[in-house]
Amino acid sequence: MIRVVEGGAGDVAGMMTIMHDAFDPRFGEAWTAAQCLSSLVMPDCQLLLAKDGDAICGFAMSRWVLDHQELLMIGVAQRLQGQHIGQLLLSETILRARQGGRSKIFLEVRDGNKAHDFYQKHGFTSIGRRKNYYKNAEGISPDAITMLLEL
Repeated sequence: MIRVVEGGAGDVAGMMTIMHDAFDPRFGEAWTAAQCLSSLVMPDCQLLLAKDGDAICGFAMSRWVLDHQELLMIGVAQRLQGQHIGQLLLSETILRARQGGRSKIFLEVRDGNKAHDFYQKHGFTSIGRRKNYYKNAEGISPDAITMLLEL
């Protein structure tokens, strides 16, 4: 049974396997372990882990400023995608944001990423666009779509 637990800096090595598996390397969306660690030492950052027993099968990272929360990323092992693990992580992120008195959650998603539909299905609306935000070696430069969930 999958459960969502709070994680920390000591879990970064375990989540890096998911990081590399879940994000398309053509767009440079995956973070390095150093980037994750530098975020997690900040008191305003939260790491949630989806675990099956002791195995990490997904994660969600977010941070907040005052009454706004920013969902930095959700990653789920490819072999487990479509099994509602991302939904569990997103629901727990939203619940904790509400409990923390946040009024809004923001995120950015690459145009063309199937995650855009996932977020829309869970109440997020598109509110902006950063043109040519993502770059890759193939010369593809998709936009980043900024999304908002009002709590």
